[in-house]
Amino acid sequence: MQNWAVVPNRGAADRIGREVAKTLHQWGYRPKDDQPQRVVELLLRSADQDGGRRVSLHLADDEDLNQVMLLALSHRQDMPPGDDDQVLRDAEHMRALAALGVRDVGVETEPRGRRWWAGLDLPRPGRDLELGAQRSRALASGPKKLEGPPVPA
Repeated sequence: MQNWAVVPNRGAADRIGREVAKTLHQWGYRPKDDQPQRVVELLLRSADQDGGRRVSLHLADDEDLNQVMLLALSHRQDMPPGDDDQVLRDAEHMRALAALGVRDVGVETEPRGRRWWAGLDLPRPGRDLELGAQRSRALASGPKKLEGPPVPA
């Protein structure tokens, strides 16, 4: 797990996006494009609109499933419940995130701020090859012929 706390601004979103991409690369993930950076930018922009003084971004993964979760927290005291304008803005941000091809997306409001999250399925070429080799060995050591169902007497 990795996390960053920033004062929200455009430069911070770009910097954190690059750091997330670097971390994912170190963890063995190989995104096809700049999807993770664009997701980070949208999450940070969404959290920034809550008006908090800082935003934190958390990155975690599930190696077995090749999945990554990004979570942005807007740190604001006494966060009011969403009004109609806020709900519309949230829906717009979630549609924009979904358009980037994320697995899932959501937002949750509580008095201390809001949580924005997006889950991504990312390839890990080395891991995929290891799993393929394990499957090949398992198939090779299995039965050499398929047995049919019992024949009725």
